[in-house]
Amino acid sequence: MPSVPERVFAVLAEVTRRKLPPTRVFCEWGSGFGTATCLAALLGYKAYGLEIDAELVRRSRALARRLGIPVTILCTSFLPAGYAASAGVDGVALVVPESVRAHTDTAEARGPLRYAGMEIAITDIGLFFAYPWPEERELMLQLFEAVARARALLVMYHTDTDIRVWRKVAGEGELEDPHGHRP
Repeated sequence: MPSVPERVFAVLAEVTRRKLPPTRVFCEWGSGFGTATCLAALLGYKAYGLEIDAELVRRSRALARRLGIPVTILCTSFLPAGYAASAGVDGVALVVPESVRAHTDTAEARGPLRYAGMEIAITDIGLFFAYPWPEERELMLQLFEAVARARALLVMYHTDTDIRVWRKVAGEGELEDPHGHRP
């Protein structure tokens, strides 16, 4: 089911107007046709979309090019190298590398954690967006908690009337929800 672009734009515009993201770099996890990625670019972000389906990547790149919107759509998973998802009875959970050093244990991965094809580090991203399946919502929060920089935001589209904004706060395992909910 597609999101309502006007609602996505309204939330992205509001967090931008309030200067909440610590950087002007945006990343959409599971970008599909790249709608949110394009909207972020229109708001002045350096915008990246991550999509694993090659046909959707081709179509979203063509759409952005046709509209003259500067975005980067990468054909890759939203899970960085070393991370995985594990399905269980309670939904999908994040499987993290064995240690923090696992990010830099190989010659090609030395340095900051990056997505394949992205020239910047994941910690340079100030605003993430996701529209996950209900059973993947907790996975998205776990991933955000694991890889995002302090003060980064995650906008998560649950339904047309429920779009949530999370902020990563200093310290491991702490997220802030403006509505007072705890993950």
